[in-house]
Amino acid sequence: MNIAIALAYLLAAVFFIFGLIQLSSPPRARYGNFTAAAGMVIALGATIPLLHFTGAGITIIAIGVVIGTLIGTFGARVV
Repeated sequence: MNIAIALAYLLAAVFFIFGLIQLSSPPRARYGNFTAAAGMVIALGATIPLLHFTGAGITIIAIGVVIGTLIGTFGARVV
C-alpha cells in the first residue's frame, strides 16, 4: 500500500473520531456531522484509485454516492 493512501486512511479515521466526539454535544452536532462526512470523502478518495472499475461499475458507484448523499443529508436535517 502506498504511504499516501495509508496516511489518508489515518486522517479519515481521525476525522471520524472527532466527528463522533462533536456529536455528543447538541451545539456542536452539526459540525460533527460535517467532520465525519469529510472523513468519509477522504476515505473514498483513498480507496477508489485502488479499485479497478468497468464503465458500468463507475456508474453504479456514482448512483450509490448520490443516493447515499441525499439520504444522509435528509437524515442530518431531520435530526
